[in-house]
Order: sequence, then structure tokens, then C-alpha cells
Amino acid sequence: MVKESKVIIYGTGKFAEYVGYMIDKDSIYEVCAYCIEKGYHNGKEHINGKAVVGFEALEECFPPEKYQLFIAIGNNYVRKRLFESSKKKGYTLIRYVSSVALIWEELVCGENIFISDNSAIQPFVTIGDNTIIIGSKIGHHSKIGNHVLLSACFLSGSVTVGESSFLGINATVKQNTVIGNNNIIGMGSVITHNTKDWEVYTGSHATRKRMVSADRIESNYLL
Repeated sequence: MVKESKVIIYGTGKFAEYVGYMIDKDSIYEVCAYCIEKGYHNGKEHINGKAVVGFEALEECFPPEKYQLFIAIGNNYVRKRLFESSKKKGYTLIRYVSSVALIWEELVCGENIFISDNSAIQPFVTIGDNTIIIGSKIGHHSKIGNHVLLSACFLSGSVTVGESSFLGINATVKQNTVIGNNNIIGMGSVITHNTKDWEVYTGSHATRKRMVSADRIESNYLL
């Protein structure tokens, strides 16, 4: 595949290694380096054969006029903070859609989007900024908010997922359902009714639920 643009990947963990590999092998983007904030550097000097550099002065080595960026962090709140910091630095954040994902031309999505292989998205879906979709099925006319992570879940038609929410493996959401902002929908949960902001659902029938603070969600549920 001909490379048309150069990109830097934020992150040094296994998820960043995976994302960088997919983008480099399966897109028009050439991955040139990885970056990380000084306080989070795990000691790695190279990932996938590319150098790891500091995020704080990234624009000095890789100016936003010549390089784009992708934030490969799973934690929604950390990813949101870095998305905002990157925009302030002047970077454009790329969209990656796997060549073997099933999508339609009516898909509308923002910046810093990752849609993996084995994902299937029906027509008339809207996806906000800074959202990661891994192996998930999304029904027609659904709306996915900003800073969301969907991991191998199933959304029926006309589902709305609020900002900064997470849906785990095999979570299923009934058609015309609204998932609130900052929700955690645990592995295997079945959601058949609207949820409120800041709720956590667990269990095969989502029988256990509780409301939690932003600090608890960030520290306990999205490590």
C-alpha cells in the first residue's frame, strides 16, 4: 500500500503496539515513531522497530505541519485528556478503519478513530471523536459519542452511546436504547432500557447496577 502521510503513535503499551502495527501494515499512513509522556515512560526505546520519543516536546521533532498523530490509549479519560492536549499542539488526529471491517459509505466519524478487523457497522451510523471500536457490531442509525471504547459488543439499531462510556466483551444493547455518559457496561451484560449517566452494569442480565463517581470509574474500571 502506498504511504501518503506520516503518523506518530501515542502509547508504549501492548495496545499501542497492536494499533501501530495495524496502522503501519494496513493503511495509507507510515508510522514514524511512538511517543509517551515522561511520567509514563516504561523504559522501552523502540516499538515495532520505531523510536520512542517524549510527548512534551513532540512538535519540535515531529511538527504538526508534517506529521499526524494517533492516541492509542484504552482508558477513555486519559485518551480524552491527550486528545485535547494534542489538538492544542496543532496536531490532526487520524482515522483508521481496517481494510477487512464491514462499513458503508454513509458512516460519519470524527478524529482519532480506530475501527478494527471483525467490526461491522451498518449504514447511517455516526461516531464522535476519539473513539475505539474493536470487533464490535453496530446497528443502523446508531450514534456513538466522543471518547468511547467498544470491545467486541453488539448494538442493535438506533442505539445511542453517551460520551466516555465503555462496553465490554459480548455486551448487548437493545434497539432504540440510550446509554448514558460515563457508563461502564460490563462483559456479557444485556441492556434493554435506557441508562443514566455514571452507571455501572454487570452480570448477564445487567441485574446489578450502581452509580459511581468519575474518579472511581477512571481509577477502578478503566485501568
